[in-house]
Amino acid sequence: TKYLENLRQYKADAEHEKVYAWFDNSGKNPVSRAQHLVDLPDSLDVVSLLCPDNLLDWEIREMAEIRMKKDTKVIYDISFDSIKVAYNRQQGSLLNVEPVSERFEDFLMDSLLNALKIMQKYNYDGICVSYTGRKSTHMTEEERNEYIMNESLFTGIIKDWHIRNSGKLLSFKGKPQNLYFKTFLKECDIIWVLGTQVTNKDMLTYEYSLATAEGVDDIPVGMIVSMPSLDTSDKITGYLGSVLAVDVVAEWAILPQGGKQVGGVGIHNVSNDYFYADKNYKYTKKIISSLNPSVK
Repeated sequence: TKYLENLRQYKADAEHEKVYAWFDNSGKNPVSRAQHLVDLPDSLDVVSLLCPDNLLDWEIREMAEIRMKKDTKVIYDISFDSIKVAYNRQQGSLLNVEPVSERFEDFLMDSLLNALKIMQKYNYDGICVSYTGRKSTHMTEEERNEYIMNESLFTGIIKDWHIRNSGKLLSFKGKPQNLYFKTFLKECDIIWVLGTQVTNKDMLTYEYSLATAEGVDDIPVGMIVSMPSLDTSDKITGYLGSVLAVDVVAEWAILPQGGKQVGGVGIHNVSNDYFYADKNYKYTKKIISSLNPSVK
């Protein structure tokens, strides 16, 4: 009881560096403990479910348990880029074409309303807005105008939702430098930079510097890396050169980057970190203790 009380107090401390995890809950008939939320490291701050809807009773119970006992928040992603792709596919357009805002608005609103209904349905603690976007400098004037309008519609709906649900977490994942309206970032608890495609430590620093160049002010900015795929033929995902990305980021994140303290670390495919003989979730626990040395 005392341990859990101390754990909840630690997570309530706004000064500690956050660790988020993205958890694949697509398997509904678990064959190992790696597929259970209750077996995730206790000191994880937030876990995002890859499949947030159609949860089974045992998943709902585990969500409630880690929230009540460990104060681990459970969220899910809403991807603006995926909504655009779905719309273009419906229209028979190229997937990377910028939708005409006047025709896209109803589809966007319906998509977001359906996505946000999941929040209430399962009592999630918040959402992570996934947004990559593009550099508007390479667009035609017409395309840029549509891009700006679509972004405005999207961020406006999310901001309105957050005003009415101020107790819910809101984080941002992707490329904040591609946002036209960077004031939206002030709504967010943390900004996550995607480092899942980089190939070396210098590129981590480069991506971080792009994301923190302007418009983020005092908002914490963290870096997301990935655990390696369990597919042994995949020699790229989760590695920086020949070294595990999660091992590199544990040391990288404790150092100031561009004069700014890294706000945390996010881990994609976190359940792939379970399978170690000496310690379950070996690298996730190393990241947590590296960022917050007082954690036991």
